Amino acid sequence: MSNNKNRSNVGFGNPPDAHKFKPGQSGNPGGRPKGSKSWKTVIEAELATEIGLKEQGVELKVTKMEAFAKRLVSDALAGNPKALGELLRQLNKYFGDVTPAEAKDLPASEADVRLLLKYAEKAIKTKVQNGGADDQANEF
Repeated sequence: MSNNKNRSNVGFGNPPDAHKFKPGQSGNPGGRPKGSKSWKTVIEAELATEIGLKEQGVELKVTKMEAFAKRLVSDALAGNPKALGELLRQLNKYFGDVTPAEAKDLPASEADVRLLLKYAEKAIKTKVQNGGADDQANEF
């Protein structure tokens, strides 16, 4: 007769003792090496580096993240509907009273949609009046 005590401990998620990892033995020995950086760490480090930026004739030293934020706000103010939508989403995400799950769907309020449509209409009207030429500079 078989030993029922040993048999009941073996099954899905419970391998036999002979096949279990020993203490200190890795299940993925060829995995990520110690000391290697994650994607998040690399991006954070890159966005924290400083660059030179000329704003209204004045030379500034700002981080790449600050330059990115300045460009996003500048583009939104220039009437770029995609930049405006992203700016509103970021404002609602970081300054609004919403959960992270709700933030991915923003801008969702009726007022936000009306504002986006207003700026899109203005941008189209300007483009038509200028004959399709983009006269607005995308500088800081």
